[in-house]
Amino acid sequence: MNFEIFRDSLAANNMLDQANDFLLASGKLQALLYKEEIESALRTPGFGGFQLLDIHDFPGQGTALVGILDPFWGTKGYIKPKEHHRYCSETVPLARMTKRTWTTGETFTAEVEIAHFGPAPIQNAAVWHVTYTDGRKAASGRLPRTTIPIGNGTKLGGIEVDLAKIAVPAKLVLTVSIEGTPYSNSWDIWVYPAERDTQPPGGVLIAERFDEKVRTVLQDGSKVLLMPPLSSIDSDVPAAFTTIFWNTQWTRQQPPHTLGILCDPKHPALAQFPTEFHSNWQWWDLVTKSRFMILDELPAELRPIVQVIDDWNTNRRLGIIFEARIGKGKLLVSSIDLKSNLEKRPVARQMLRSLLNYMNSKDFAPRGSIDAGLLQGLFRKPSLLSSAHLIMADSEAPGHEARNVIDGNPKSIWHTPWGENAPAYPHEFRIELPESHKIKGFTYLPRQDMANGWINKYQVYVSNDGENWAEPAAAGNFQRGRNKKKILFDKSKEGQFFRFVALSGFDGQIFASAAEIDLITK
Repeated sequence: MNFEIFRDSLAANNMLDQANDFLLASGKLQALLYKEEIESALRTPGFGGFQLLDIHDFPGQGTALVGILDPFWGTKGYIKPKEHHRYCSETVPLARMTKRTWTTGETFTAEVEIAHFGPAPIQNAAVWHVTYTDGRKAASGRLPRTTIPIGNGTKLGGIEVDLAKIAVPAKLVLTVSIEGTPYSNSWDIWVYPAERDTQPPGGVLIAERFDEKVRTVLQDGSKVLLMPPLSSIDSDVPAAFTTIFWNTQWTRQQPPHTLGILCDPKHPALAQFPTEFHSNWQWWDLVTKSRFMILDELPAELRPIVQVIDDWNTNRRLGIIFEARIGKGKLLVSSIDLKSNLEKRPVARQMLRSLLNYMNSKDFAPRGSIDAGLLQGLFRKPSLLSSAHLIMADSEAPGHEARNVIDGNPKSIWHTPWGENAPAYPHEFRIELPESHKIKGFTYLPRQDMANGWINKYQVYVSNDGENWAEPAAAGNFQRGRNKKKILFDKSKEGQFFRFVALSGFDGQIFASAAEIDLITK
């Protein structure tokens, strides 16, 4: 019954034909994460073992699609038993790396060790090789022969590879094997240019806002790469690389709410960005620094170049890169942050270069057209508080200042101090608007990562001078949960100052937190 509901939801949102692709792509990410978890456990000195909650799907109440096997203990088709056995067996070669993404200006390093819980010690040497995905060898070596005792944390030696001569961009595979045994394991790494020009070619306009200038150049037939500020995108889907745990219905909407990405590696927009059709570690920096666009209102035939697989309970059409025609022009939209700290983000540099090269080629020919009004619907209307000023807060923890409640970023939070001698409720902050407004209510978005500091009882005030607050414009108790709370006043209040007072929290906590506050004026 549950699967029929999920099927019908996919069909209603015009994505039923992608069901198998979603299965395979989300499954590849799931297997990737299982490998990382198990290897992390095996690398922990003195670790006594691990237990997986389940390795097959639970199809009943609170459906949990968490297994690498289906409800009948059969394969799902995205990982073979031999592949799983490489990192989950009695003897597992392991590697410690500081990162997965490198540049040609660096030397790749890794420390090799082994977890061996076989019947007796073994005396063998480890051999390693680094290869391109087509099998070409980039480097290889042999570590000293040694006796491998029973246990874990046994160090076998180090690996160094000068990356200067690697043909980039490239995905490489590091493989470590124990000679004379079936034990072998491998890890993906990526190498990018140490420097990369990210300037747009002639004829391509990079824009942050879908404003009149952009509309005009599109109508005239130009090419536009739209990379809006993440805070301007109208979406509350938490951006995350990892996948859903169990079921969001059972975890009170605990993030993440998505199951990785889906893309076509052969799409020309990704020609200079090595990728599979699913999430892998090189996507970490991009996905976690993005805002997942909700594309349900766009034409059904529009499929994102890089799609995000949604929670099976909601099945929204999500994306972080898509293309379309508007008027005579051609538009590419990216909701990945491809602007910040590029000198330290080789993956973002490479993605931006790949997109720009695509837009400068004859391959850039979006098939579908969309109305400018529909595109505008992807973005938030400017918040009244975007030009406001926070004038006081009773307390704030370092790094979690009260100004975060009006910065438009749900990931940044206001949090009062915790720990010994932390101030107790009530907690409050006050905001000054540029001018007086008729305020009809407000919204409160709790912090999204955990329940610490969620506010229960509240009062809010509106004032003309910031000194005289009179009676509360609204007072009550917020319902527990991560969802945004919308409170309308019984009667509109005219004023230039807004005061929010948190009177109590949940679970006896004395500290308060908030992700975003906004005012309702229309």
